[in-house]
Amino acid sequence: MNEIKRTVDDHLPKWLSSKILSAVDYIWRVKGDDERTERRVSAVAQVLDGEQMCWVMMLLTLPKLNKILMRSDELKDFTEMKKAERTIN
Repeated sequence: MNEIKRTVDDHLPKWLSSKILSAVDYIWRVKGDDERTERRVSAVAQVLDGEQMCWVMMLLTLPKLNKILMRSDELKDFTEMKKAERTIN
């Protein structure tokens, strides 16, 4: 079987490569099942190097980080500032 060259990987940051995103998808598909998730994380860790595994884990935590940021006082201040700018203009 011929290997397909992923040309998009040449134009994106390394944390958005198809290899990293495929690993994230593989783990994400069983996110509600802790035991299966742990097994998949371990399996992916056997294939990827330390930096790549770090990118995978960071991408998996983005939804939780987003929730934290959306509740932050800084976001509320920013939103109020933007509303005030629209009122002034």
